[in-house]
Order: sequence, then C-alpha cells, then structure tokens
Amino acid sequence: MALTKTDIFYLLLAIALPGAAGVALSHPDRMVGLLMVAGIAGLVMVMMIVIQPSLGANILIIAIFTNISSLLTDSGYPGVIKPLVVVVFAAIMVRNYYAGQLPTERNQTLRVEFFIIGYAITVVLSYLVADSKSRAMDNITDLAKDIAILYTILFALRNIRDWKRTIWAIIITASLLSILGLFQVASGNYTETFFGLAKVVRDGATQRLGGPVNEPNMWGQIIVAVLSLAIFRTLHETHPTRKLISAGMTALIFMELLNTYSRGAYLAFSVAVFLIMFVFEKNFDLRKAILGVIVVVMVFPLLPASYRDRFSTLLSLSPSTENGIYEDSSFRGRTSEILTGLRMFAEHPILGLGAGNYRNNYQKYAQLIGIELRSEEREAHSLYIEVLAETGILGIFFFGGIIYSLFAALTKMTRLLQNYPGYDDWLPWLNAFKVALGGYLTAAIFLQGSYIRYFWIFVALTVTAIQLTDEMIARDHQSTIHEIAQ
Repeated sequence: MALTKTDIFYLLLAIALPGAAGVALSHPDRMVGLLMVAGIAGLVMVMMIVIQPSLGANILIIAIFTNISSLLTDSGYPGVIKPLVVVVFAAIMVRNYYAGQLPTERNQTLRVEFFIIGYAITVVLSYLVADSKSRAMDNITDLAKDIAILYTILFALRNIRDWKRTIWAIIITASLLSILGLFQVASGNYTETFFGLAKVVRDGATQRLGGPVNEPNMWGQIIVAVLSLAIFRTLHETHPTRKLISAGMTALIFMELLNTYSRGAYLAFSVAVFLIMFVFEKNFDLRKAILGVIVVVMVFPLLPASYRDRFSTLLSLSPSTENGIYEDSSFRGRTSEILTGLRMFAEHPILGLGAGNYRNNYQKYAQLIGIELRSEEREAHSLYIEVLAETGILGIFFFGGIIYSLFAALTKMTRLLQNYPGYDDWLPWLNAFKVALGGYLTAAIFLQGSYIRYFWIFVALTVTAIQLTDEMIARDHQSTIHEIAQ
C-alpha cells in the first residue's frame, strides 16, 4: 500500500524526535538537556492531542484531580495546569482548523454560559471595591483559568464514547488515590504520603485522610461527587465484569470518604443516597431499603470508636439539643464565620467586599458578631456565604443561575430522551451528574470555595453531556425526517 504525504510526515517525525531527545540528553548542561526533553515531550503531546483531542481533556482532568500542579509548586517546580490548558486548547484549535472540532450550535447550553459569563464579569468588577487587590486578582486569574478549562473540555470531548471514558478516568483516579489512603489506614503508616498524593491531617487522636489536596473536608466533598458516579455505574453496568469492578471501586472510594471524618461530606453523601434511592431509581424496593436501614443500625455499634464519635457529633445539630451548635467548637466557629459573612453582605450588598477578600476582613466584622474571636484569618466555611460576602447580590444571582440552569438543562434533556427508547442507557449517566452535583453543592453549604476548580470540572462535564445529548437528539430527529421524506 502506497504511503501518503501525511504518513511520510509522521514517519519522519517519529525518526526525528527520538534523535532530538538523544541529543538533548547528551547536552553538557543537564538542566538545559532536561528542558529540551520537556519541550520535545510537549511537542509529542500536542501531536497526540491533535489526533485525539479527548486525550488532552483526560490528561488535564487527571492532573487536576491528583492536584499534581500544586504538588510540583510545593516542591519548587513550576506548575503544569496553566501550560497544559494552553497546550490542549492550542491543539484543539489546530484540530478544528484541519478537521473541525468545535460544536457548531449550543442551543441548550447558552443559558448556562450566560450565567457563567455574568458571574465572571461580577468577579472582575468586585476588584474595584476590594481592600486586597492582589487577592482579588488571584481570584480573577483562577476563575479565568477554570473557565478556559471548561471550554477546553467542551471542545475536546465531542462524542459520547470519549465523554464516558473521561468519567471512567475520574472514577479510576479516585479509586487509585483511595487505595493509597486506605494503605495508610491499614498499615498505620501516615508518614508515607506517596509524593503528596495521599496526605493526612492529624485532628487530635484522629488521622484524617486529606488526599492530594491535604484538606479532609474538601477531599470528602470531592469524593462524594465521584462516589455518586461510581454508584450509578455499579447499578447500571450490564457487563458482569464491569459491574464487579465498579462495585469494588465504589467500596474503595466509600472507605476513603469514611476516613476523611468530614461531617459535611457524610451529610452530603446521605443526600446523594436519598436521591439515588427515592428519585432516580425506578426499581426501588422499599423492603430492601428498610432492611438496609436495619443493617446500618445493627452494624453502627460495631464500627471503630473514631467513626461513631464523629457521627455522634452531628447530633449537636438537633433542635432538641440545648445550645446545639454551640456545644462543639467547630460548629461554634462556623456559626460565627457564617454570621460574619452575612454582616459583610449587609454592609456591601451590591458587589460585596471583593473576590478573595473575606479572610482579610474577618476580624473586623467578627467583632461585631461576638460569638467567637480569633486572631487569625478565617474562611467563610460556606461557598454560598463566601460568594454573597465577596461578590454581593450580583455574584450570588449569577452563581445561583449557573446551578439552576445546569439542573434545568439536565432535566430537559432527560425528559426529551424519554421519547427515544434507544437511548435508555444514556439516561443513568445524566442522572449520575444530577446526584454528583447535588452532593457536591450540599457539602458546599459547610465548605468554602478553596478548591472550587473541582466544581468547575463537574460543571464542564455536565455542560458537555448536555451538548452531546442535544446533538444526539438533533441527529435522530433529522434522521426521522429523512426517513419520512423517503
């Protein structure tokens, strides 16, 4: 078979690149040689992403879920996320120029994009009222990067098969990270952090798994969302081997969640389980549910004391408990932080205090509340209070609009799919993201947006799923019209 010009080009490149790498490694200055090799590796990556754009999305998402960029910067090396975004986006643009890659119509995602752009403009405007301009600028830069990642994922995952593979990549990554954490628990060796991929935070006598982000509560929030996806795969995989593997990964991720000892994540997971059992699973068996509750009640006393103690602190939230939330120091602190955020909003209702400026204003406003005084800066400990305090009514309007429009578009797509019986296997994937987002956003009631980039990843994958569903329905509709015309 004769070689084409394209085949010859790739053949020559395959010969030239290893040679160039060999020359680079033999350079007398080792650092220069390594930089040259890194440049060659980047070129190879660009070529691979041009050929298979979904590869770029997977590399980017795995890099974010493993928090590899922060781990590198903590070790004195340059971060990789921003260069990765540039490389992947550039490769997708090259691919689009030659073969067409971008979606031509985005009818069902326009409302979500409108609110995203509105929120971004509000964050930028909040810079004008911020006391700490540097913190506001850091927030603006991070948001711009997150939105760039969102569109990179949307443009890279252009078919359902690639989108599903990306979800599997997330579940597998979370499972592997969970194995590292569970090894620490089983061995009692918490000093081994596996190059920072499995960090641990000591809370009194309890060792809490913090994953690669080194923050157990935030890691628990992320795990809840991924665990929701894994549960849906366990319930809806038809192939026995894949179902068994899904169940195994679900168990691993669940044990990782337990060992974060995050009460907010526990509550969020309870909400996710409730949604799965009572809202999305049509074959729900009440008898099995009651049996499950009985098993949980019987097993609870047999759990390690550390788990029981952590769960029991949730009873402080009960209205029947006198002085409920004030009996626990962390509840008392979070109450102060939430009320302080509301006070900030009351005095700066339009644009808030400025993006990223809650912390440096906490002391000033906490004194007015008087519940708890601390000398250090504090976080809002609620994403919604943080948005309200830092970007005002405009910020919470657009941020709430993002959430509402996502769920509205997902609901619309699932209803439309009911008219196309051939796509029944696609419905659980969409429902899984309703639950994943619901779980994440429930945990966000108790947690600030320190690792908000994970939220934007879930938003990006949801927007992409909506876009792919709309295209799939449009193709089916056109095919039906064509058959009628024939």
